[in-house]
Amino acid sequence: MLYFNTMNRQVLSAAAGWLLLSLLCLAHADYLPGQLAVKFKAGQVKAGQVKAASVKTLNSKYGVYQVKRVYEAALAIRPDWKHLENDYLIVFDPDLDVRAAAREFGKDTNISSAAPVSRVRAFIVPNDTHYAEQWGLPKIAAPSGWSRTTGSSEVIIAVLDTGLNYNHEDFAGKVDTAHMYDFANGDNDPLDDFGHGTAVSGVIGAAGNNAKGIAGVDWGAKILPLKVLDSSGGGSMLDVNAALSYIAGLRANYNEGKSPAANVVAANMSLGQYNIGSDKYAEENPSNLKDRCQDVYNQGIVLVAAAGNGNVDWNTYPAYYSTVMAVAATDTTDKRSVWTGIDKDTFLIQASNYGSWVDVAAPGSGIYSTGHPESSVQENNYYGSWSGTSLASPYVAGLVGLVKAAFPTLSNAQIIDQIKNWTDNIDALQDPAYVGKIGSGRINVYKTLVSAGVMASLTAPAAGAYLRGTVTVGGSASGWNFGAYTLEAVSNGSVEATIISSASQVDNNTLANWNTTTASDGAKSLRLRVFTKDGASLETAVAVTVNNVLPVVALLAPAAGTTVEGRATITGTASNAFLDHYLLEYGSGEAPVVYQTIRLGYTSVTNGALGTWESAGLSGNYTLRLTAYNQAGSAATTSEIVAIKSEAPTKEIEPQPGLPLTFALPNPFDRQSASEVALVYNLQGNFNTTIYLFDLNGNLIWRRTYGAGENGGKSGANNPGWNGQNLYGEGVPNGVYFYQITSDRQVIGRGKIIVLN
Repeated sequence: MLYFNTMNRQVLSAAAGWLLLSLLCLAHADYLPGQLAVKFKAGQVKAGQVKAASVKTLNSKYGVYQVKRVYEAALAIRPDWKHLENDYLIVFDPDLDVRAAAREFGKDTNISSAAPVSRVRAFIVPNDTHYAEQWGLPKIAAPSGWSRTTGSSEVIIAVLDTGLNYNHEDFAGKVDTAHMYDFANGDNDPLDDFGHGTAVSGVIGAAGNNAKGIAGVDWGAKILPLKVLDSSGGGSMLDVNAALSYIAGLRANYNEGKSPAANVVAANMSLGQYNIGSDKYAEENPSNLKDRCQDVYNQGIVLVAAAGNGNVDWNTYPAYYSTVMAVAATDTTDKRSVWTGIDKDTFLIQASNYGSWVDVAAPGSGIYSTGHPESSVQENNYYGSWSGTSLASPYVAGLVGLVKAAFPTLSNAQIIDQIKNWTDNIDALQDPAYVGKIGSGRINVYKTLVSAGVMASLTAPAAGAYLRGTVTVGGSASGWNFGAYTLEAVSNGSVEATIISSASQVDNNTLANWNTTTASDGAKSLRLRVFTKDGASLETAVAVTVNNVLPVVALLAPAAGTTVEGRATITGTASNAFLDHYLLEYGSGEAPVVYQTIRLGYTSVTNGALGTWESAGLSGNYTLRLTAYNQAGSAATTSEIVAIKSEAPTKEIEPQPGLPLTFALPNPFDRQSASEVALVYNLQGNFNTTIYLFDLNGNLIWRRTYGAGENGGKSGANNPGWNGQNLYGEGVPNGVYFYQITSDRQVIGRGKIIVLN
């Protein structure tokens, strides 16, 4: 893969200071000397000559000796694409500061924008070790996939790289020589003078089953070499843009039946740029790269790009764009590729980049391919081993060609989804730091080709849900190649029940109504399998728990009908395999209207202590009630009646160091957002209480009396409410108010409330 080193990033640790200095130097130096990308306003350039006097003055100042239209090749076949006609490359004295020139040219009223041209380089890891020849093909199940198709010569895959050794024995008859182009040198001969593009092209489409060399992923597709990188593996972003606009034009003409045209279905870019800095020219859309990628995508072409080799989660362009498939690299064990050495340009450890923006992974360690990076690149029968995300990306581009050959009517968006949906999930093999950051998985050619055209998704119930009774299972089982679907309840790896089997498509709707009482309680996997017309299947699942067994509840002590005096421990049972909570309460009389809480517990209890009840201050018959709830929301309840022998309570708010301040929630009390404020305090017993509320002048505003055992006068936590009104039902003014809690005319606690409207 290639990269642009526009890295202006602040590093906060002192230990990384040497790296920061190196990166900053690279950021300033990694623009092509003496080159600016300039977008003139309409009509300012004709036949390479600038009209405006102010621009001519700048040209003279900087020694401009060439003004070249960037998108000349695309405009030659699509002259109606006016949005490209005013973009130019201006070339001047290479010793002058390109950023200063960009600022000056950018200020001219005849110019819409001006920016330095960033440099690109190949992401190539040194060839230190060799892996088994073409181990990547069986790893991605290509041999099985070839039973469906080995590709079509009607399909063209563009390779934006260092060119192609089109004389190599493994590319005989497989090169689109009619449309190939060298953007780096401005001619139509993209002969590879570095080797990188030839190796990338070999992975995509070296001839298969020809008794020579290697086999590419796609035996049938033609390669369209577009040279955008020079003999050092570097190049200009503008050349990349020009190549992108060129293939967009070729495909547009193909779509519209015009000439010249080429059925370009994919474009591989084993190149890129890091964009992690604050440099004004290191924007997310360097030199309009994002726009050109969008142009290509809009024509139905699948763009594929390498994620990079820097062992970082930094946005890498163009791979980061939503219109491009970003590809990470894996090794023979399906782990994220890690290579030896440090890159000479970035000083980054060599390993596959990663991140949530990566779409898929593919083999990228020790990849045997056409050409090699050290010997003469013009040897027509040479093969060698390469490593890097540069070699992972073409596996995906080749797979795009196979999918298009097998299913010609699929759109680029459908092809991308198909490849992503049918990967092998390899997260379990990764270091936890990289889980979910190497895409949906490593590509699988067989599943992508043979199991194409169906969708399987579960949207309800949610993962981790506890279920009871009959539940609605929602999702999708559909697609252009849909055959049938099956929904199953799986327990401990075995199918416990088939919920439904159907030959009717479902698109984001009800798949089945599942009566969970037919299943055992416990953890399940709700599994949806969607079958294609030829019997292949796509599977998805969600973990749930069936919880139909009601909790067990029992009150053991005090026994029903017995007499309770003072503080009593309530024992009994409140249990369930999936208990959510239990509630122990009491209420006055044999049919209470209001219950007060003794204990809210969250742990199952079997024949043990459920809570402690302070009955001092109460008398007469009371009802004890115990209710337990399971995770699915089912409840079981039991109750009993006991008699309470009156005992004088301790009439204090606890703790009682003098007269403590109680507190109010919310405070301040804003009546526009809350209807009541709670006066919160704990009592050491059950007794009659009265709360008085006064304004700052000592006037009585409000009063309320609470009986022993009810909220406001019960042992333990109390939180009676006040609605912000006075004794006459009128809203009180804003301000500060004081309240006192009394019992037997003695103040036992006090606090204050701020009232707001």
